[in-house]
Amino acid sequence: MSFTIGADIELFAKDKTGKHVSLCGLIGGTKESPSPMKGADHHHLMVQEDNVSLEFNIPICYTEDQLIYFLTEAESLIKKNYLEPLGFEISDACAVMFDKDQLLHPQAIVFGCEPDYNAWKMVENKKPKCDYPQLRTAGGHIHIGCEENMVEVIRWMDFFVGVPSILWDKSPGAKLRRELYGKAGAMRPKPYGEEYRVPSNFWMFSEENIKRIYNGTAKAIKMVKRKNHLTRKEGLLIQEIINTGDEDAAKSFCDSAGIAYL
Repeated sequence: MSFTIGADIELFAKDKTGKHVSLCGLIGGTKESPSPMKGADHHHLMVQEDNVSLEFNIPICYTEDQLIYFLTEAESLIKKNYLEPLGFEISDACAVMFDKDQLLHPQAIVFGCEPDYNAWKMVENKKPKCDYPQLRTAGGHIHIGCEENMVEVIRWMDFFVGVPSILWDKSPGAKLRRELYGKAGAMRPKPYGEEYRVPSNFWMFSEENIKRIYNGTAKAIKMVKRKNHLTRKEGLLIQEIINTGDEDAAKSFCDSAGIAYL
């Protein structure tokens, strides 16, 4: 199987009392100029501030073992060199209602404006409107490098990753995040291939879920290589399950497709 995989993942922090805290001005790095991660042996392990969260990027990976290694290393270094010195710890939440006192920094009201796209409808996604000004969400975007048709790969990613993620993702706030972000087919074209933007950050916290993401990506690319296409009916079902977060429908789908979710 010839493809590469990487990720950019957003993380929230909380203090010893469990309160979620803003990281504005405490981490360094920006989207335009990320910083090399402190203590990392690999110079492509990067970190930056994104609104109130910390975002990190891992190097290009060619194997499942590399993906596990770099995500595990990044989590360890973030704890040791960034959060623990501040008295903070990583939160496993992917959607948080921050207290107003944590949103006073000007950066806390700056949101990314680069558009993403819908691989099913072939249109630019509208920027989501949120009724909760204190809500912040965290994604776990997958970077895919391959020569196959980008749109087809993303559609099969929804099949092998997006739908089962409804069941894999047990992180606090998963359903709330899905109301705004992570809709079916969410993607961005990239020079290396494509960025799959459906999952939250849940998958980085366990080796089992990292393996699920890697294997789901490999299966998606294999289906495109073999010239397999999803029918319109299958596509509509996939979109409905992901966009509504219907767990019963996701279980039925995974059972029929032979995708493990327990």
